[in-house]
Amino acid sequence: MLTLDHIILRVRDPAASARFYQDVLGFRLDGSAGPFELVRVNEDFTLDLLREPPRDLMHLAFCMDRASFDAVHTRLCERSIAFGGTPFDRNGGPLAQSLGARGLADAWYFYDPDGHNLEVRSYG
Repeated sequence: MLTLDHIILRVRDPAASARFYQDVLGFRLDGSAGPFELVRVNEDFTLDLLREPPRDLMHLAFCMDRASFDAVHTRLCERSIAFGGTPFDRNGGPLAQSLGARGLADAWYFYDPDGHNLEVRSYG
């Protein structure tokens, strides 16, 4: 089976970004390795945060179960992080469906501290 193993994500402050991904998305900090802060998304995939100004902003879409999706929404609201229901909306919604690898899913969009466009989505 083919899977995505890791992505190197350029960020200005790896420690701050790691906290963001941990606190907002519920990912786990796995420590440091060489120049990287490692954030574990799941058992098969990590974000390797590299201290370097982003050259190109990325779009990262994370699929999660409904309880995790709802928890991210709650944390976005609690932290007053701008979000929306479409890739370019940050006005708080409404919740919308967007097309992904497995079809339509509910999705929220928001930015990480460096302006990378993040999406959380839940199918069914």
